[in-house]
Amino acid sequence: MLIPISLLVFLVIISFRSFVKDLYLDAGLATKAKNVETENLEWLNRFGKTATFLKNDIKLIKRNKRARSTVMVSVLFLFYGLLFFTGAVETYEGPVWRIFAAIFVTGGFLLSFGQFVPSWDSSYYPLMMSQNIRYKEYLSSKWWLMVIATLISTVLASGYLYYGWDVYLAIIVGAIYNIGVNSHVVLWAGAYVKTPIDLTSNKKAFGDKQAFNAKTLLLSLPKMALPMILYAIGHYAYSPYAGYAVVAVAGVAGFAFKNAVFSKIEKIYRTEKYKTIWAYKQKK
Repeated sequence: MLIPISLLVFLVIISFRSFVKDLYLDAGLATKAKNVETENLEWLNRFGKTATFLKNDIKLIKRNKRARSTVMVSVLFLFYGLLFFTGAVETYEGPVWRIFAAIFVTGGFLLSFGQFVPSWDSSYYPLMMSQNIRYKEYLSSKWWLMVIATLISTVLASGYLYYGWDVYLAIIVGAIYNIGVNSHVVLWAGAYVKTPIDLTSNKKAFGDKQAFNAKTLLLSLPKMALPMILYAIGHYAYSPYAGYAVVAVAGVAGFAFKNAVFSKIEKIYRTEKYKTIWAYKQKK
């Protein structure tokens, strides 16, 4: 008898407390307050005015599905070299293919993210262009983001040391070329890509056929074909190390002339500005 009586008393007490707690209608309808943490990313302030855009890009990647998918795709590119450096595919055993693989291993983020600059900002691009913003600062933020990602990829690709120093040397040379040349080329090609991006969807995460046109296809040659040609010249004329040196020199030269190249790219973006704004305003 004590067990059901005790249970009854226990349930009455719980019920009473519950009714008293929710006695007022406002108490039941009140929404729960959540603590929201903001990120200042103050460590980026060393980049000056470019830091504002860098912070926006990092927040964009962390908060949006499409941008996060691009990061995942770039991680998968790290394993692309296994097809070339392990001898798994006989067709790719030629020495020239090593530099081809190195470009992809270290430039996964650069190639996948860079091809859609400035489409990542298509939702608010017209508003942004109405502000007093210099294209050079905007493009510099994208450039630094790709450079940082390339350096991180190079470090993560150190596992290829298992296949020998020559393999990792090719990866380092590929990273130098990506930073010095390909980072500029993808920004240049981005001026002709006018495809708006839905950041909340993974649709067409691997690319968009509308992003390819005669100009972008022509600009894809310096990204992939040119380093292979440069390496072949040095490799077959002297030695494999000479081939790596030629590709590395091209990357260093591109980095040295960064300001001059950025000025040219900035002019192209200004020329294409209103065409891009019009394209982003169109319905998909």
